[in-house]
Amino acid sequence: MAKKRVVAIDIGTYTAKMVQLEQSSSALRLTNAAVVTYADKDDKQQVAESIRHLWASLGGPSQKGNLLSLFSRNESKVVLALPRSLVSTKRLANLPPATDDQLENIVTIAAESELPFRVEEAIFTYHDVRRTSDATSVELISTRRESVTSYLDFVEQIGVSASAVTPSMIAIAKTAADSGCTKPTFVVDIGASQTDFCFIESGVLRFSRSFRLGGDNLSEHISQALNVDTETAAEEKRQIPADEAPTSTWTAQLVGELQRSIAAATAHRASDSFSAAEEAEEIDSVESLTLPEAETELWLCGGGARVPGLAAALEEALDIPTASWNPLRAVEQQSDIKIEPQRAEVNAILEEWGDTLAVPLGVGFGALDATLQPSLLPKEAVETLTQTTRQRQILATAGLGVLIVGGILFGGYTLQRSQKHRTEMVDARLASYTQPVAVAQAQLGRELALTEMLAHNVSPLDILHALSEMFRDRTQVAWTNFNIINLHEPETARITFNLEGASHNAINTLLGALNRSGVFTNVRPGDTTTITQNRKQIFQVQVRCNLTASAVRAFAKKRYPMPQPQIDEPAGDAELQLEPPTSTLELENEETEKDE
Repeated sequence: MAKKRVVAIDIGTYTAKMVQLEQSSSALRLTNAAVVTYADKDDKQQVAESIRHLWASLGGPSQKGNLLSLFSRNESKVVLALPRSLVSTKRLANLPPATDDQLENIVTIAAESELPFRVEEAIFTYHDVRRTSDATSVELISTRRESVTSYLDFVEQIGVSASAVTPSMIAIAKTAADSGCTKPTFVVDIGASQTDFCFIESGVLRFSRSFRLGGDNLSEHISQALNVDTETAAEEKRQIPADEAPTSTWTAQLVGELQRSIAAATAHRASDSFSAAEEAEEIDSVESLTLPEAETELWLCGGGARVPGLAAALEEALDIPTASWNPLRAVEQQSDIKIEPQRAEVNAILEEWGDTLAVPLGVGFGALDATLQPSLLPKEAVETLTQTTRQRQILATAGLGVLIVGGILFGGYTLQRSQKHRTEMVDARLASYTQPVAVAQAQLGRELALTEMLAHNVSPLDILHALSEMFRDRTQVAWTNFNIINLHEPETARITFNLEGASHNAINTLLGALNRSGVFTNVRPGDTTTITQNRKQIFQVQVRCNLTASAVRAFAKKRYPMPQPQIDEPAGDAELQLEPPTSTLELENEETEKDE
């Protein structure tokens, strides 16, 4: 059976971590790991160079490879983590009931008014879908596009393309679930500058937030309190217990943030309607802390959790069973997950950094999971990755054909030649493989270019023409304005126009025609209003609709009809050309003038 391999990358404030996982039919294995540190987190060139060294030390497989790599059945992916501090979440409740195929379009429409960023600047996805007979709700996950692209740039500089971008809280929840988290659990991952707080219940992420308190804050506090430099303070914080001065001040700040986070998680669990941003605003209004009825635990991980006695201090302050959590060792205890490092230096890395690997492990587990994990990878990157995969498949097919033909010729030739001649023929055949591959690449480029040229792009004229065919009798119904949004993506395009009708029946007839057209869908009329002009009632309504999945093909057929046999007809039977009719109001004005 083919093996699946994944390299998960977590780029932190001062460290970048990579783990390499391999899944076969028998087990899931951690085959390699590496960690690299850098001094200046704001120096992008320094961070990129550090990641390059990390990739080299890990022995990451090249995605380009040689000709033989095209025929490998072992799938290899590179996935990337995105910090929780760069992510915004919000529960979208009371969405209409929908299937999985319909839900993506519904969330896309609903998200436009809920995103904390401009739509063109945002990337969003959703997870935690909950359905009732009357409604559907999801948790919307969004971030700024520039935040994702800045992280993607780091891995692109080492010559690879990420196949997914996973928010860190999703990764932490995945690692906790795979390491045997059965009770309601608060996971606190304390990093250098940020701390991620996650509430996990029944193996599902129920709540998360990030707050600006970490190891850097402790170092700065010790530096000021003891009047030492930052490097000395970083060493001292590993020796001073959490309940002793000056570390106790930082511990009190951490306890305060955890109390606010636990209160928010409890309120969210009770109402199941707040967004993460709303919960953060409501934290201060929570007067009491009501934990779930089942026994609740608190797990500490990350470099900032290494403060001596921190778990005991938090347990006493919060009255919650608290323990230091090493996700690597917790995962190792599961029967279906094996830790198999190949080198002594890898063992040393796992021993030193195992408690900081919750995020990269979860990112890797999610990439190997059969269920679809939420990803913030931009759509254009997904399309590029799909196209690259298709090209590799075509090249593999072409190369395989060349190998088969060469093998047949070589087999017949070996019957008549000596071993020396056979060896020379093998060398000649291998050298000749370059040309067929180049020909296949050129042919693929031409076909892709031709496909792109022939792709039909919907224009406003296509939509106007389709609507005009339904507005033939302008004495009964006419439109007064017309607006299209997001036409460059027909699946999400929104069409708005106003109607004027002589009666409700005329408007309803037209709306029925729109629903039956096969081109327009999700037709949503607004409230009907009535005005009086020239002693007659005129009914007005605003209509919104979208395009169906088959609209592009229908427009293409309309714009480029198949040629029909020409039949000579009398000149009198020629098609009558009519000027576009005026609106209903103008027609009624003309009739009134005639009556007078």
